[in-house]
Amino acid sequence: MFGSFFYKEVVVSQKTSTKQLILDAAFSFYEQPYFKDFSMSQLAAKVGISKTAIYRHFKNRDAIVESMQKQFFDILYSQLSAIQNKNSDSENLNEQIARIISFFTENSQYINYFIIIHAQIKDFEKKVCDEFRSRGLKNDFDKSYQKNTLAKYSRIYFCAVTILYFIKLREKAIICEKKTDSPGDFSKKMVNFIQKGIVGTIGESNQTSKISKERFAQLDEICKINEEDLPKEDKIFTAFSNVIAKYGINNVTVEHIADELNLAKSSLYFYFENKNKMLLHLVAKEISLLGTICEENCAEAKTYTEFIYINMKTEISYFSTRSSILSLCCWLLQNGAEHTVDDEKEFLGPNNVWETRMTEIAQKVDLGFSVRPEHITIWSGLLPVSLIILKIKHEFSDEETNQALNYMFDFLMYGAKF
Repeated sequence: MFGSFFYKEVVVSQKTSTKQLILDAAFSFYEQPYFKDFSMSQLAAKVGISKTAIYRHFKNRDAIVESMQKQFFDILYSQLSAIQNKNSDSENLNEQIARIISFFTENSQYINYFIIIHAQIKDFEKKVCDEFRSRGLKNDFDKSYQKNTLAKYSRIYFCAVTILYFIKLREKAIICEKKTDSPGDFSKKMVNFIQKGIVGTIGESNQTSKISKERFAQLDEICKINEEDLPKEDKIFTAFSNVIAKYGINNVTVEHIADELNLAKSSLYFYFENKNKMLLHLVAKEISLLGTICEENCAEAKTYTEFIYINMKTEISYFSTRSSILSLCCWLLQNGAEHTVDDEKEFLGPNNVWETRMTEIAQKVDLGFSVRPEHITIWSGLLPVSLIILKIKHEFSDEETNQALNYMFDFLMYGAKF
């Protein structure tokens, strides 16, 4: 009797273990940045079992995808529920956030998976709220983009983008076989950096002085971009954006783009050997144009603080008039173009005069690996991009968008308190 019971328990345990091994193997594919998909044969080979064995635990591939999504939200919930108690003292809260950063630093597959599903799920924030609510986590995320809590929402996204970017930057340093701190030490330094901002980290100087209200108004005027002053947007961008709206980001085909343009498929391939190279060429042209505008505007900067603000303000002005490029960039990253978009210099060109001036000062930013001025420029550029995506999703007004940008600029320069 007891032997029979023990045998049943072992079988159940083995089944559960095998199922989890399958899910872990599926997530392991995402340890590689920009990974998009896997086949059942690849998954079986990674687990070391047959495809038939997989079907004993999952009805089909869709069931695996569904279970992966559930496990991801379970993990996200377990991490964030640790900071649910709003009465936690500041020191304890910082430790909890550091542990979350450390977890995702050690498990980059979940970061990469997050990037993919964020692009795939149309109402991602609502999905997160629903998943958290179903698990019992009290949260205000579904209300946090309303006007009266815009500062809170801006802080949440600032912290998320910042943590994500520097985790990926650390990962890149490891790939290049450069020395890095342990995940635990990195996460503590990351919390400290977010709390202090650039000025609190590198110290105050004449190059990091605050911008007056009058000067902000002048800089805003400098950064204005009128659509009529830009070259006409390439019709492929418009078509691509329309195709994504119709079919979703995972279902874009050359046939769809050609139909939208009322052209033959062969005409799109006349100058390029494949779809990725065609679209990447168009993106590179747009980024080059943005870089030229930023460089011209940043020539008006009198301090490094002004340089960062002009860079952010110019980007948000540009993408407000050319938002279709963001959809295209997401598609490229999700469809195997990483070998062509991963080289920062290809898009950013050589360091500008402000980055050259700040090279020595930037070394004061200690995250356990070398942080260069151009990394800070890229960081400041990612924030407006994320903000434009939010503007489109939540229909921010121009006033709300500009206010959110000002919050993010303050967090970047002077710190974001948790």
